[in-house]
Amino acid sequence: MCAGVAAQAAPALWLVESPTAKVYLFGTVHILREGTQWRSSELEAAMTSSQDLYLEIADPANVSAALSSLVKVGFDREHPLSTKITKADVQLLDAIAKRDGFGGEAAFDTMQPWLVYLILSLAPARQAGYAAPNGADVQVRQEFVAAGKPIYGFETIDMQAHIFADLPQATQVALLESVLKNANRTGGVTKLNAIVSAWESGNQDDLAAAMQLDKLAQSPFEAKLLTDRNKAWADALAKRLAQTGTSFVSVGAAHMLGPQGVPALLAQMGYKVTRVQIAEVLQTALPSASPAVPVASPGASSSPAASATALPAPGLERLTPPPGWTARTPPASATAFKIDKMWADPNRRGAVLVGHLDIPGATGLDLDTLDGLIHQGLPASADVQVQPSKRVKICNGSQDGMYSKVVFKTIAEDMVVAVSDRGYIAQYARSKEQPDDPAALHSLLNLCVP
Repeated sequence: MCAGVAAQAAPALWLVESPTAKVYLFGTVHILREGTQWRSSELEAAMTSSQDLYLEIADPANVSAALSSLVKVGFDREHPLSTKITKADVQLLDAIAKRDGFGGEAAFDTMQPWLVYLILSLAPARQAGYAAPNGADVQVRQEFVAAGKPIYGFETIDMQAHIFADLPQATQVALLESVLKNANRTGGVTKLNAIVSAWESGNQDDLAAAMQLDKLAQSPFEAKLLTDRNKAWADALAKRLAQTGTSFVSVGAAHMLGPQGVPALLAQMGYKVTRVQIAEVLQTALPSASPAVPVASPGASSSPAASATALPAPGLERLTPPPGWTARTPPASATAFKIDKMWADPNRRGAVLVGHLDIPGATGLDLDTLDGLIHQGLPASADVQVQPSKRVKICNGSQDGMYSKVVFKTIAEDMVVAVSDRGYIAQYARSKEQPDDPAALHSLLNLCVP
C-alpha cells in the first residue's frame, strides 16, 4: 500500500503591510517537546528580513522578575489555600501533589488558587517531555538575540500575572476545582498533542477546535486572556506600521484566531493582511514487498545486471511539472519507493513527484502486478478510499500506464504507474481539502519511462 504522507510543518504566518512598513505575525506554542519541527523556509526568510522582534514579554526567561511578580500577587500567607477550597478538594490536591512530585498539599497552601491551577495544569505536559525552553517563541528570540536585533514586549511579567491574579477568588477556585477533577495524566497531554499537531499543520479551524475556543468564549476571563490583549497589541502594531521597516511578531497562536484575532483586527483597521503560503513538502513512500505478493512475472531475471537497484533512468526527466512549480530536493527514503524528482506548488500545498521501485529481483513487472503491489492492503483501512485503477496512455500516447486515485484521512493522491526494467510511479499529492489542479494531473501523463 501507499504509505502515510508526512507533511513539512507549516504553522500559520501572516504579512501585514502599510504604505511604509511590514509586520509578520507568527502564532506560536509556548511549550513544546524537544525536536518539534515548526520551521519553514518562508518563516526563516521572514525572520531574516525583519529588523526587530515583538514578543508578549521581551524577556520571558527573566527569573528574578518572574519571582518578584509572583511574590506580590501569587501568594496569600494570611489566608491558606486549604481554607478556600473544600475538604474533598484538599484531599484531592494532596493526592495529585504527591503523584506529580510536589510532596503534598502543604506545598501549595500559601499560594493563590490561580497559581496552583497553572502549576497543576502544566505538570503532566512537563512530565511528557514538553518544556518552555523548547517553545517556538523562545527559539525565535534566541535567533534575534544572536543577530543583535532589538526585542520588544507588548506586556510585562506583572501584567501577565495580573490576568489571573485579578480574577475574583470564586473564579480562581472554580478554575482550580476544574483541574483537580480532571487531573489525569493523559487528558491534558492528549489535548496539548492535538493543539501542537493542528498548529504544525497551519489549519486554523483545527487549531481553534483543539484549543476549545468555543468553551473559552463562555468563560469569565476570555476577554482578559484574549480579546482585550489582542486589541491592545493591534493598536501597538498600528503605531509600528505608521513607521518604516519590517518587524516580526511572535505571540501565542490563540491570539491569531477568529474575527477577534490580531490579523483580523489589523485587517479591520484597513491594513493589507495576507496569509503567507508555506510550500508544504509532501513525501510518499511504499513499503517493502510482502513475500505473499508476487513482484516479478514468472521467469523474470534477477541478475545483478537487471537489478532494480540500478540508478534511475534519464527518461524520468521527461515528466514535465506544472508551470510555475518549484523543484525540491527529494527526501531520503528507507523504503522500497525512491523519489527521484519532486516539485512543489506553494499556492495549493501540493507536490508532484516521480520515482522508482527499488526491490531486488523486481524486474519484468507487468502493469497489473505493479498496480496490485502498490494498492496492497489499502481497502482494509477505514481511513482510505481507493478508486478502481484504469489504463491510460502516457508519454504522448506512446506508452501504457495505470491511473488510480487514493484518498487518505487527510491526503489525496493521484498516481500513474508504468513499467519497463522496473516499476515507475508518478504522483500528485496534496491536502485532502485542496481542489484538484488539472495541470498537475496532466503532468502525470507526461511520464516517459525507458
